[in-house]
Amino acid sequence: MKPMASLSLRLTLLAISGTVLGLALIGVIIAGLLRDFIVETFEANMEATLVSLMANTEFVEDTQQVRINAAVADSRYDQPLSGWYWQISEGGDQLIRSGSLWQGTLNTSVGEDLANGLRRSFAMGPQAQELRILSRSFTGPGSTVPLEIAIAMPESEINTRLNTITTPLIVSIGLLAVVLALVTLVQVRYGLAPLRRLTTNLRAIKDGTATTLPADPTEEIAPIVGEMNALLDANRKTIERARTHVGNLAHGLKTPLSVLATESYDPTLPPTKQKVFSELSERMDRLVSHHLRRARSAATLGLAGARTPVKDALSDLEPVFAGIYADKRLRLKFSVAPDLAFGGERQDFEELLGNLIDNACKWAVAHVTVSARRTDAGFLEITVCDDGPGMSEEQAESALVWGKRFDEGRPGAGLGLAIVADLAALYGGTLTLLPHGEAPMTGACAVLRLPAAS
Repeated sequence: MKPMASLSLRLTLLAISGTVLGLALIGVIIAGLLRDFIVETFEANMEATLVSLMANTEFVEDTQQVRINAAVADSRYDQPLSGWYWQISEGGDQLIRSGSLWQGTLNTSVGEDLANGLRRSFAMGPQAQELRILSRSFTGPGSTVPLEIAIAMPESEINTRLNTITTPLIVSIGLLAVVLALVTLVQVRYGLAPLRRLTTNLRAIKDGTATTLPADPTEEIAPIVGEMNALLDANRKTIERARTHVGNLAHGLKTPLSVLATESYDPTLPPTKQKVFSELSERMDRLVSHHLRRARSAATLGLAGARTPVKDALSDLEPVFAGIYADKRLRLKFSVAPDLAFGGERQDFEELLGNLIDNACKWAVAHVTVSARRTDAGFLEITVCDDGPGMSEEQAESALVWGKRFDEGRPGAGLGLAIVADLAALYGGTLTLLPHGEAPMTGACAVLRLPAAS
């Protein structure tokens, strides 16, 4: 089995991939927010120190020097080359600095302006340290000369603080990813359980231990189970129809075939009649043989989804009946749209329609009409009419009863209207015979309703 052919594996990979990508994105966003928070915290402390230095700066007029009245409380500003520095300068000349700066200076020439008159700069410190510098211009007490105060911290402090937070963050996100992956595996297995159950039930039907699928409570699977059960039921009816169909043919055609075969060799008949009888006996023999073969294989044939164009089937039947009833010189008129189709097997359709047309031709005087239309309910309605003597309501009812015939003196087709009605019922259709007063022509009409194909 190919890896991506598994629905379970496909869902698992997609879910885990989405989870990992989502958590990675969340981790990056959280890390960025944490860095911003750490930077803001450090800069807030730097600004507080800067303001404190400004408040304690004094300009001594006698000596014309700047001095700090109170030392910064943070001892790091006194540790030599600690990375934590401050200085006060005038016009670029350093006036006073922290003890930690030693002999160095802070370069604030390049930077970006912030709120509250602050300016942020980045420069290299005395020991090639990357420094973050906040500076501000001010005028000290007792002086009119503008001064600049700058305070610096090592950038590595921010990275160190960030690393102490991001390391457990990464571990936590990794553990969360593992937990979510396990949850995904359980979810996929649990979610696809109805499909596995459906597979097991289908295998039981295949093995012959069950005939239908049990109802499934899952909302998404229940319609599938319903459709499959409907399909199984349709297949069973198809098999039953095939067996009934062949049984009817075998019993109904056995005697006429024997008689027809014998009569075809009667020397008193004209050669044309002998030829017609011979051709008919051969055709019927082939038809019976075909349906017997189909009955033997009906249990394995999948007949669902069959489609038979009505006009094509009628085109095949027209010359057959024109030849059979050539002596009556009947006019066969077919009125059928080219897009109409029967939702079933072609041979069944020809059997149904052939029997109706045969009965109409047998009783007709000069005309037989066949029309077809699609109803709003999705059925195919075929009407076969003749201009014969017609029938009463009692005759219309008894014609669909097994073994009933109007006139024993007339030749039969071998398959009665009762068989047509029975076969139509297996397809979910009906056969209705219209008596005098209801038929559109002077004779009788048969209305056959069958499922239409899309």
